[in-house]
Amino acid sequence: MDDFEREYPGFDWRNTPAYKHPGGKDCPCPKHEYIREQINYTKQMNNQHQQSQFTLRFCPEHHDVYHNEVIPAMPLKYRILTKMALRLGAIQVVKLTHMQSDLCFYCKFGSGGFDKKTELPPL
Repeated sequence: MDDFEREYPGFDWRNTPAYKHPGGKDCPCPKHEYIREQINYTKQMNNQHQQSQFTLRFCPEHHDVYHNEVIPAMPLKYRILTKMALRLGAIQVVKLTHMQSDLCFYCKFGSGGFDKKTELPPL
């Protein structure tokens, strides 16, 4: 940042459109540096070739509630997206046994349950 201000004194990089910066896309200003970092990060994430998956774990009662009540009650757009994600495997739904109900998403974070939390789990 200090090097940029020494090389280009008086240049207002915050209020000048990016295409008018000196050097074009190779401009050393913080705005272009941030853009380059975001591009590199996106390239790294796309090159990993790993399919990100989200797993929902439900006890037998909440498994039925999720499939028979929650998904049909969603607005059409989200219902279609959820069904597509389930078919593609982006979202996996696991039916737990009664002994594992302490791992159930709704039992922990829903409206009831013994171990009710006020915040959602990290993804």
